[in-house]
Amino acid sequence: MNVSKRSRALYDELGRGWNTWDIQSVTAHVLLPERLRLNIGFFVTHTNRYAGDLLWDYVESFGEHSVDGGYNEIIIRFEGGLYKIETTAEYDKLAIKITPVKTRLNAYAALEVSQLFCRNIDISYRQNSVVAAAGNRMFTIKTLNTPAQPDWDPITAHHIPVKLDDTVYFTVNQDICAGDIDKILAEKRESWLQSHVSSEGKLGRGLTAMRRSLLWNMVYDFKNSRVITPVSRNWCKRPSHLGDYVLFGWDTFFAGLQYGLLDKRLAYATVFSILEEQTPEGMIPNFGCGAGLSRDRSEPQVGALCVWKLYLQFKDKWFVEECYPRLLCWNRWRFQERDFNGDGLLELASVPWEYEETDDSWIKNDCGGKQGAMWESGFDNSTMWDDAVFNAEHHCMELSYVGLNALMAADCEILAKMAALLGKPGDERELLERGNALSERINAELWSDGAGTYLNRDWGGKFNPVLSLTHFYTITSGTAKGERLERLIREHLLNPEEFWGEYVIPNISGSDPSFTDQEYWRGRIWAPTNFLVGEGLMRIRDFSTWDRLIEKGLDLFIGCWDKLGIVGENYNAITGEAAERGKASDRFYHWGALLVYMAVERLVNFNEWEDRTEYLPKPDWLDEIRNLPVQE
Repeated sequence: MNVSKRSRALYDELGRGWNTWDIQSVTAHVLLPERLRLNIGFFVTHTNRYAGDLLWDYVESFGEHSVDGGYNEIIIRFEGGLYKIETTAEYDKLAIKITPVKTRLNAYAALEVSQLFCRNIDISYRQNSVVAAAGNRMFTIKTLNTPAQPDWDPITAHHIPVKLDDTVYFTVNQDICAGDIDKILAEKRESWLQSHVSSEGKLGRGLTAMRRSLLWNMVYDFKNSRVITPVSRNWCKRPSHLGDYVLFGWDTFFAGLQYGLLDKRLAYATVFSILEEQTPEGMIPNFGCGAGLSRDRSEPQVGALCVWKLYLQFKDKWFVEECYPRLLCWNRWRFQERDFNGDGLLELASVPWEYEETDDSWIKNDCGGKQGAMWESGFDNSTMWDDAVFNAEHHCMELSYVGLNALMAADCEILAKMAALLGKPGDERELLERGNALSERINAELWSDGAGTYLNRDWGGKFNPVLSLTHFYTITSGTAKGERLERLIREHLLNPEEFWGEYVIPNISGSDPSFTDQEYWRGRIWAPTNFLVGEGLMRIRDFSTWDRLIEKGLDLFIGCWDKLGIVGENYNAITGEAAERGKASDRFYHWGALLVYMAVERLVNFNEWEDRTEYLPKPDWLDEIRNLPVQE
């Protein structure tokens, strides 16, 4: 993995101190760089039930989580009990408070002390404390309560058990009373809330959800020594042997964009983390993970757009200098490797790769097959692919896909802006010519006058009739103009029989038979696609439609957040629900909060098309925003 000096310095700056770095458990705190791990486990003696590494199934609700570990809170559900855990950290000091919200008979908490990845830490008991020696540094871990001596104790690591019949306190390297810990926790919480982006009303609650979904998913990639933010901790622990982490392509770029509202360093580090997964051929893969990466396929090309918006927000030219070479290689790779019939339009593919025998089978899953090509779209099971022919010789779909081609036209346009900024006129000309030529091909080959929309088209010249939200990407890329643009919006986007309604925008038209499936990319609403269409509406200054899209998206998001604390991977376009039982929809997936990012942009817009930050008049349905980090 090629990690630059700048990104290494940034990772080292961020990856220090106590925080919830460990992917294995939301109740674990790890001290970096020492890798001393303290984890809170729970057990009930009379039922012999124990939970050590706790993830989504044990979380009742996610509370605040600061960037630096200064204040974190979460409510854990175990065996009928509810336990609020609050922590505060500074340097090598850590304090933990566990408040039983609802307890049960014979319930215990235990602070387990261990080390990660064979660090040379000597751990031992000393009276009622646990002492850890890491080099010349000593750590004393103790409880302010009376250590318990339960009849049944399942924990083999060094630990301190305490009965959960009252508030529990643990400390590291501190002689401090319970009252002082309570005071510090309150002060740290208030300091965090006052120092970061916030608002009132729906926007305020949405920003709260965004903060929590990003920062509770932030972990440390111990293999590569990087601070990263997977789409969801839960994803990393699925039984698919991904290793210690997994980063998906467009998901991670969008996480970086959202982090720009919270912490510039994390925004940059997140973008760097996925760019560093780039293959020698120049492709940013569908995913990179601890066990390897998808060498056969990529994902939607949104990296340049996200990087340019962050540049407009912070004005750091060095950030563009760092990202541009990899983004340019990715762009060139796509045009070189994904036009299999030579007609100037791009296809989706999954080209076989000779994986090592040691690579996990999941990494090689459907390499070279149709499903792999479907994964490259980012729309894994979309109705668009049902009747698409897969060419076994080229390992591609025989389909010119509107969404891919429109995003690539936009990618060329934004990369050309970067080239101009960096004084690379040759690259700028190359990119503008390539992007303009692609837009011309889209207009010449993929517009159906009868349907009044752009449509995917097979190699034989037949249009695929499936109406997809991705056809509106031609608005985002500036490809659709004049009467075509008007028809796209009037006849399709705002048509309540197709894409408009109480909940918008469904991934597939409401008139399609698959719409009622409401399964993953078959009819559901996804925040990233709403965002991309919204960027197009902003580009053409259709503020009326843009406003309605953003307000509906924020209402959808807040409905699920207020009711269940869910940041949905996707949303039901019929009921407005997320993460329903039996549906593929993670309940704490950070890109769901792009619906909130869109609302922020309605106030302060980082306009990638006009290269400026613009402050827009506040609509009645939004509150003012505070502490938004912007470099004027």
